[in-house]
Amino acid sequence: MRPIDLDPGEAILHEGDPERCVLLLPGVRYFSQAPLLWFAREAALAGGWSVLELNERAPADQEPFDWIRDRAESALNAASATQVVMIGKSLASAVAPLATQRALPAVWLTPLLTRPEVIAALGGTDRPTLVVGSPADPTWGNGELPENEALEVMVVEGLNHSLQIEGDVLASIDVLRDVTERVAGFLERLD
Repeated sequence: MRPIDLDPGEAILHEGDPERCVLLLPGVRYFSQAPLLWFAREAALAGGWSVLELNERAPADQEPFDWIRDRAESALNAASATQVVMIGKSLASAVAPLATQRALPAVWLTPLLTRPEVIAALGGTDRPTLVVGSPADPTWGNGELPENEALEVMVVEGLNHSLQIEGDVLASIDVLRDVTERVAGFLERLD
C-alpha cells in the first residue's frame, strides 16, 4: 500500500496484479473506509486485483459532481493496468458516462438514478456493469433502468442510501455480506 499523488488529489494504491486495477470512488459523505467500499476493496484484493482508492472527499467549497469527475479522470490516468474497473458509491455514479466512454466495466452502489446522465450512461454501456440499490432510497428514483443486457441489477428492498436497514445492525451486516459476495462474483467473472 502506498500513496499516489493525483495532482490534484490523493489516492492509495493497494498493489495486486499490476494488469488488473479497481478504481474505488467515494460518495459525497460515504468515504472509501465506509463498509460498502471497504469490503468491495477487500473483495477485489482477495481476487488478486490492484486497487486505486480515492481516499478523500469533495471539499465544501467545490461542486461535488465536478470534483468527482475530475478525480476519476485523474485516477484513470494514474492507473497503468490493462484492465480497469470502476467501483463507486452514489456521487461516483456521476462518472458513469466516463466509464461508458472508455468502455470500462463498473459497479455502481446506490447510483443516482434521478440524474439523466447516469441513466443514459447505463443505457449506453456495452461493458459488464453491476448496479446495486433499493427502492426505499430516494436516489433510486422510480427504479426504472434502461434495457441493456450489459447491466446486472441487484435490488434489495427496504434499505436506506447506505444499503442498511434502519435500527437492525445484524440484518444490515447480512446485506453487506450479500453485496460483497455479488461484487466479488462480478470481478471474478471479468477474469
